[in-house]
Amino acid sequence: MESTAASRTAHLSPSAMLWAYAAGVMAIGSLPSLPAGILPALVAVALLAATRLLPARTRRPIQLLLLAALAGGSWALWHNHEALDNRLPLSHHGTDFLLEVQIESLPEMRRSEFGFDEAAANTSLRFTARVLGAPQPLAPGLELRGQRLDLTWYRIDDRLQGQLRAGSRWMLPVRLKRPRGSVNPHGFDYEGWLLQRGIYATGYVRPQDREPQWLASGTGLAALRHELRDRLLALAPERGPVLSALLLGDRGGISADERRLLRETGTAHLLAISGLHVGLVAGFFLFLGSVFGRVIGLYTGATPGALAVIFALAAALVYTLLAGAPLSARRALVMTWIMLLAWQWRRRISAGFAFSLSLALVLTLQPLAFFGAGFWLSFVAVGALLLGFTGRARALSRKGESGPGAALALLDHCRGLLRAQWLVAIALFLPSLLFFSGFSPAGLLLNLVAIPWLGILVLPALLLGTLMVGTLPGSWFIGFSAWQLDLLIGFLAAGRDALPAWQTLGPPLGWVSLLVATVAIGLLLLPAGLPGRRLGWLFLLPPLLPFLPQADSGEASLRVAVLDVGQGLAVVVRTPQQRLLYDTGPLSASGWSAGSQIIAPYLLGEGMPALDAVVVSHGDRDHAGGFAGLAESLPLGHLVAPGRLAQRLRDQSGRDAGHCLAGEEEALGDLRLRWVWPETEDISGEENDHSCVVLVQWRGVRILLAGDISSGVERQLSQKLPDFAPVDLLIAPHHGSRTSSSRALLDWAKPRHVVFSAGYRHHFGHPHPDVVGRYEASGAELFNTAESGALEFTWQQDGRSPQVKRARSAPRFWYADHTDETDAGWRLSHRGQLW
Repeated sequence: MESTAASRTAHLSPSAMLWAYAAGVMAIGSLPSLPAGILPALVAVALLAATRLLPARTRRPIQLLLLAALAGGSWALWHNHEALDNRLPLSHHGTDFLLEVQIESLPEMRRSEFGFDEAAANTSLRFTARVLGAPQPLAPGLELRGQRLDLTWYRIDDRLQGQLRAGSRWMLPVRLKRPRGSVNPHGFDYEGWLLQRGIYATGYVRPQDREPQWLASGTGLAALRHELRDRLLALAPERGPVLSALLLGDRGGISADERRLLRETGTAHLLAISGLHVGLVAGFFLFLGSVFGRVIGLYTGATPGALAVIFALAAALVYTLLAGAPLSARRALVMTWIMLLAWQWRRRISAGFAFSLSLALVLTLQPLAFFGAGFWLSFVAVGALLLGFTGRARALSRKGESGPGAALALLDHCRGLLRAQWLVAIALFLPSLLFFSGFSPAGLLLNLVAIPWLGILVLPALLLGTLMVGTLPGSWFIGFSAWQLDLLIGFLAAGRDALPAWQTLGPPLGWVSLLVATVAIGLLLLPAGLPGRRLGWLFLLPPLLPFLPQADSGEASLRVAVLDVGQGLAVVVRTPQQRLLYDTGPLSASGWSAGSQIIAPYLLGEGMPALDAVVVSHGDRDHAGGFAGLAESLPLGHLVAPGRLAQRLRDQSGRDAGHCLAGEEEALGDLRLRWVWPETEDISGEENDHSCVVLVQWRGVRILLAGDISSGVERQLSQKLPDFAPVDLLIAPHHGSRTSSSRALLDWAKPRHVVFSAGYRHHFGHPHPDVVGRYEASGAELFNTAESGALEFTWQQDGRSPQVKRARSAPRFWYADHTDETDAGWRLSHRGQLW
């Protein structure tokens, strides 16, 4: 009996072992906090012991699967613990150092303007650097040598900007911070992204502390990448930034119009170094290698069979290195190498095994890769092709035996290309909705032209020009590539005007709908001819109805989301019928906008492709800075601002803008807005005390939004409105500054819940301990976006106690790792649900 079981065990699929290994890696990475190293081992021993109760026929396969999962989980646990430990300690957060560093990445230049009327733009450079020596001053127990930093140099002058090149060495005065980012639903996980890249700390250069010193010019691959970028920009000034993105993965110079065009036509993937680009490069050099092999065969009588694959493998590796080896390119390189080797040894390696091996290797190289959208898009697309073309090779083989003509073979090849595009489009529909809150119908047709255009005319010429850089033929090839790229972008622009462009859709309303839609798409991906395939349409349509933005449950509720925008403010107030935004978050010195990077993704992810009203409380950059980015992303509806700021917003956006004026009331659907400050329109709207203060009311629930008013305005409000009823939620004025949240405000508003919208360990020190103490003494429940991430309060029709969700309660172990016992001040409770 044991021998029979052993023989069955021998037939256990290697792919199943690899899938179990991958599942172990992802299971550990999905934990809300990382357990101690011995706990998973104890669990594994218990599970293995439990398998002794199973029949012998199934015992050993299950034990092998458990061991594979244990191996994956153990590797992920060790790696993730190392990733957490290998970060700047919180005790040194905000510390200044003088560091000798080498620039690793291509510096990304950003130009930003501050305010609405300020004409002067500031230039900032963002780059990754590696520490070469010990810090000054020395920090006992702090090892910085060899660590990677993400740094920004604000307002850099032209002379230093020309010297700051990839590969160069510098002595830089920097202020370092532990990697941390804003946490919002549907937003980019900056903190997780830094963790995946192995970034030890973020920070910025402080030339006011000490003059930065250039030590040496760059050498090696980094310097070569910078030289290639310079040549591309010189040879093709207009399309150079796009060529640089295709060759070097440097997308910093791409204009906002080009980004918008690619997004709306569903072709943004063309500029993200991924499996498409690595595969196109490998395919071109596979062809080139086969041509060389045949030429060699003409002279030697024997064609080297592996030459083409060697060419393709080497080209894919070189291209990945030139692109800076980002996570997406490394993932694509692994998949391409495995697929090429599987093709070379196709009699020994199945497509399914190659797929599972790629998955296992990618997760071994980066156990947190599965948190990225690119991971799912890549593997879902490849899996769809493998599933959809199952049995296709045999069918073609039988056609060949019957002697089809060249025309029929060409027709069948074209049919295969169309089916491949169709399979990928169907497979990526749900991931596109989940990750990007929409999809582009035009992309289905435009990609049929854009992908081969890029692969046949643009990339090969660009690569040949790179190989011959500095020569006349090299310049000609690069010029030809830029010309073709210009024609391709013109074609995409025409397609956007003629075809349905990007369609914004909301997220699924539940896991059941998502599961049913996934099964339906799986049916549609099955090979042609299998019975039941078309039933996928029947099962797909009903679950997709909740994705539509106009679909709403109609349940009466009020939701107030205080987004985590750092040192700034953005509050979304919504009912099933209306959407109001109060303030648009900050604009950073490097040009980063909370409006386009945080608020717009949140609104789209929640199924809100437009806003009914936007209130900009006043003109400070942390409240109004994100307005331009938001206006470029979404229709904004009616605008409200104090004084002359309303006219500035009207000029900037081209939309109607009204004034907030004390004593006026208006209805926004079932929301009632009561303006209580300012008292005049004859103000600039730029000062803190010019802030629009509004009371939002919904079926007895009262929300007070007070901008940045000071204690002087608070006292005036308490005197002018002595009978003001208590409020359910107060957004603390001026982020909890010491100059606001006076005793007069607390006695007047009597808030039940208070939110501080503040930056984590910001140099302003908000909220001030005295202010926190006053609120605590009043009995209010306190929240801080710096500690909890975005907050959402939900009031139902039948209750006064809101349900509270905290974005940092999401199951991400790096969120739970920010506990700092040395922090002074208060701690927020961690009750509330996962977002």
